[in-house]
Amino acid sequence: MELTFIGAAQVLIGLTLFVAGSVEAMFAFALVSAMFGGSAALQLPVLGNSSIPPIQFALLFVAMRLVVPGAGQMAAVGRALRANGWLVCFVVYGLAIAFIAPRLFAGQLDVTPLRGRVEARYTSTFAYVYAVRPLVPSPQNLTTAVYLLGTLIAAIASYVACGREQGRAVLVRTLAAVGIAHALTGFASVVIRGTPAEVILAVFRNAAYAQLDQSYNGFVRMTGLLPEASTFANYGLVLFVFSFECWLRRIDPRWTGLAAALLASALALSTSSSAYAGLPAYAVILAVRALLFPGALPTDRALWIAATLLALISAGCAVMIWQPHFADAFADMIRHMTIEKSETLSAQQRRFWAWQGIYAFIESGGIGIGPGSFRSSSLATAVLGCTGVIGAVTLLGHVLSAFSPLRQSTWAPVEDKALSTAAAASWAMIMGLAIASIASPTCDPGTDFAILSGAALALRRMQAAARPAETAVPIAEPQAPALAVQGEPLFVAPAAPPRGFILTEPLVLDSALELA
Repeated sequence: MELTFIGAAQVLIGLTLFVAGSVEAMFAFALVSAMFGGSAALQLPVLGNSSIPPIQFALLFVAMRLVVPGAGQMAAVGRALRANGWLVCFVVYGLAIAFIAPRLFAGQLDVTPLRGRVEARYTSTFAYVYAVRPLVPSPQNLTTAVYLLGTLIAAIASYVACGREQGRAVLVRTLAAVGIAHALTGFASVVIRGTPAEVILAVFRNAAYAQLDQSYNGFVRMTGLLPEASTFANYGLVLFVFSFECWLRRIDPRWTGLAAALLASALALSTSSSAYAGLPAYAVILAVRALLFPGALPTDRALWIAATLLALISAGCAVMIWQPHFADAFADMIRHMTIEKSETLSAQQRRFWAWQGIYAFIESGGIGIGPGSFRSSSLATAVLGCTGVIGAVTLLGHVLSAFSPLRQSTWAPVEDKALSTAAAASWAMIMGLAIASIASPTCDPGTDFAILSGAALALRRMQAAARPAETAVPIAEPQAPALAVQGEPLFVAPAAPPRGFILTEPLVLDSALELA
């Protein structure tokens, strides 16, 4: 085990916050650590040259801050465990099956290892694309199990921190600052490419992953502090959706609006297919929400968006007139990163990796062959192949619980800041899952997913707990109460209450399941 300079800095910061910092400060420390996705806090040569990223290392100090005797957070941790019950079941089953299944099904099926050694030569392109080996226990089962545990700790920490008085503000402001820094480092990675200043960013990209600096027809691919352009865009897209949703709902708009604008610009110039697929997909979601749910897109926000689009179209027309060669080259790059990419060898290989999850699910009889047992390119098929039916059901239950599709605040802005922030976190979580469904190599949904889902659950529960108790008063004529989920009206119930009484507060259900 080797401690890097990033890990050493984290030890100093983490211990300081552990001794003298608040839970919110420790949570902010973890959020900032997440942006160093291409870095390593610990190098583990004995485990197949694996490394522990800064966010996982930061979660160690977060866990210490929550459970150390005398911290006074055990009751909050208990509430967090109950609220994240579906995720707890997913992680516990994943931890168990990670060590049992690879031995149970050893040698019974061939898979592509999660981190296999690249062979010196292959007999053909076919052998390279579809290279597999017999299933055996590997160090990646252990490392993926550790990542799953980190995901659970992140969800619990997010729930505890966001359930505190200043937790919501810390979440919004910190993620906005991280989004601004992520965009600026992305621009810097393009501007300083090929100059001596490039070493400034290179020292932070010290993880055991393949650090790719790619370009296409003169366009430098944006990487920032991440290993490659795709991971830069994936993380940036999640931050953009959260910041944009907060700006749309008037939550700290100066910070979140700036973050959303910078992240959108960085994603548009990132040369990543994830960004060029994700941004239009999110635009379609916004359009559908605006059409189906009145008030989902406030008028002033719609005008800002329309003005921005008009400015972009005008700028594009000006470029096409004054620099037609650049416009043609940019359009060719977009086409190569989207339409043409589906026919490349890499795309064929990724489709094969994704189908391995279905194959593992069938061959294991729905049990799963264990997290870390094979490489996938889709979170959905990885969950099926690694954790089977139990993992798929429990993870889906957690997603539905955090997203809360029956809530009014999920689809349209509301005045309550806690509910609005929860909705922003929910949509960012969904966008992260959508990206992972076409890109994730493992069944671990990740710490970003855990932080956002934990925050959404905490903020909604906190708002529900702050409501006054229901009371009843006599009236002359019966009226129909508004049916609601934890205080948010959805529609007017057709049945009227008993004559002579009406609820002064909306009918409250403890969970969406009680609607059935």
